[in-house]
Amino acid sequence: MNASLRASALRRAYLRMTLALSPALGVLWLAWDGQVLAAVLLFCTVLTTMMIGTLVPRCALFGPMIKRLPRADNQVLLTIDDGPHPQHTPAILDLLDRHHIKALFFLVGERAAQHPQLVREIVARGHEIGNHTQTHPATTFWMLRPVRLWREIAGCQETLTTLCPEQPPRFFRPPAGHHNIFTAQIAGALGLRMMLWSARGFDGVDQRVPVITQRIASRLQAGAIVLIHECTPVAVEVAQEVTALLAASGLKCDTPPASLAFGDDEMVVERRAAP
Repeated sequence: MNASLRASALRRAYLRMTLALSPALGVLWLAWDGQVLAAVLLFCTVLTTMMIGTLVPRCALFGPMIKRLPRADNQVLLTIDDGPHPQHTPAILDLLDRHHIKALFFLVGERAAQHPQLVREIVARGHEIGNHTQTHPATTFWMLRPVRLWREIAGCQETLTTLCPEQPPRFFRPPAGHHNIFTAQIAGALGLRMMLWSARGFDGVDQRVPVITQRIASRLQAGAIVLIHECTPVAVEVAQEVTALLAASGLKCDTPPASLAFGDDEMVVERRAAP
């Protein structure tokens, strides 16, 4: 990636870090002034705000994100994370063809580099590819500093653009949806719009296919962005049920429109359904 673009993006990220840490001065001043309770309240407020913005996937506190499509278009978007996978991807592509569905595959850069023919096959069949980081550090992504974040996002962008220069990724999705104060800014510097979801079945942690499908069905409506995964023990079974569900919904299932913009809908705290 362009060195000047990287330097500019990292400067802005570290400026944002400085601003985010500025309340610490207020905490120290209050503590020094003997106002211990006020210092504790300020510290807890700032910490809580940071944790909500970081760990609640659909919270847009730290930057704009796409959480749904325009309802008026009568369209849903199927997004498929974590591929490509040598067995799952071909099977899922066949299911999509069978039901005349186009999807957005959020791919992991290092997996794409291992299976370049699958990436090209996804694009050749009329689907779109998105950026899902270079190594998918799902448990630590939310705490990465700007330099490592740049490596993850820019590295994946470079990998996928090299494989499919005619269709570079337009969208970025953070692993597990977790993001920090730098994520949207770094993604934006790379020309990417951050996309989350509005309907998921938690198939990354649950293997009960009927339950997964029902969770998605309960949130399926015009404008929904549906999330399923590759690289799970039930990936193909989930894809089979969800593609059939989408085909029967009467809603258009296509790749995102070129004019898709950030949404301004309210923050929704998504809770995992009870078993």
